[in-house]
Amino acid sequence: MARVELDQVNKVYRSRGQAVHAVKDFSLTVEDGSFVALLGPSGCGKTSTLRMIVGLEDISSGEIRFDDKVVNKLSPEARNVAMAFETYALYPNFTVAENLGFPLEVKGIDAARRDDEIARIAKLLRIEAILGQRPGELSGGQQQRVSLGRALIREPAAFILDEVMSHLDAHLKFQMLFELKRVHQSIGKTTVYVTHDQMEALALADKVAVMTDGVLQQYGTRDDLYHRPANRFVADFIGEPPTNFMMGDVVSAGDALHLRALASGLVFHIDDDRTRALQQRGIQQVLIGIRPQNLRPANGQERQNVERVDVELLINEYLGEQSILTCANGETPLRALAPPDVAYRRGERIGLHYEKRDVMLFDPESEVFLG
Repeated sequence: MARVELDQVNKVYRSRGQAVHAVKDFSLTVEDGSFVALLGPSGCGKTSTLRMIVGLEDISSGEIRFDDKVVNKLSPEARNVAMAFETYALYPNFTVAENLGFPLEVKGIDAARRDDEIARIAKLLRIEAILGQRPGELSGGQQQRVSLGRALIREPAAFILDEVMSHLDAHLKFQMLFELKRVHQSIGKTTVYVTHDQMEALALADKVAVMTDGVLQQYGTRDDLYHRPANRFVADFIGEPPTNFMMGDVVSAGDALHLRALASGLVFHIDDDRTRALQQRGIQQVLIGIRPQNLRPANGQERQNVERVDVELLINEYLGEQSILTCANGETPLRALAPPDVAYRRGERIGLHYEKRDVMLFDPESEVFLG
């Protein structure tokens, strides 16, 4: 296994005479044996970052270190990393067993030991029953497991996964998430996982690095990203449905402060920590953020410390396990989550409850998280 460090790493491509700065001053540490996800929208630089870790892309500047050893100039083979891609890249004329054993055959490992390793990996990935089949006879999930197994069988120092579930349907993806988590817990290898899907990243990773426009926005645990996002981008990218945002005035009410949304006049109350953060900065306007998960219809059983806003329902979107309520809030809708059995109709006035601690504040200019 390996501890992987990226120190002020940059990647600049040349395209039609223009410089494209794909990765900008990227610094990150992946601890030995941990599972880290690189998360961001298409074109954010996450795959370029991964390819530099592997050695498939040259580094424009900065350093990448494995266990304190600089690997900038080392080939992928010398770095001893294994990679599984978005495409399965299996040999169609080989059986599953032959696909799994091929990396060991290339290394000159004898047939008896190859067979032992193939059996071990097949058991780990629960594919013993298909070892004699060829890729064209397999389902997408089975092909993905074989692709993972071919990377795992090499006993690499680090395991690199690039969008490995993007071709799987939702049901199969859920199964593979469980399997991949189980495999990582079993082998404990340093793993870097690239994805644009926040569900995958949050379900699998010990820590998640959120990127956009080639810049690392935040590196932290699920709890950090969800409850203490570094900025508006992270707050908006993490969580489904996306976070509600609205500009608001900071209004004094004795020793306390509250927020009045400019577009709708909705009033949001905040806790003491957020009040102090605004008082220290002397801000008169703020970008308000509140997640739909933290807005719930009133049901008469709320605790005494909850607050309420009254809104008009525009859409009740039934999703089976829950409903998404889209409510009027000036020009920007306000979304909330509700139990699936709610029977609200368009135009109905409803009360949404929230807790003061769930109101997030962002600087209106820099969009940096304030509290």
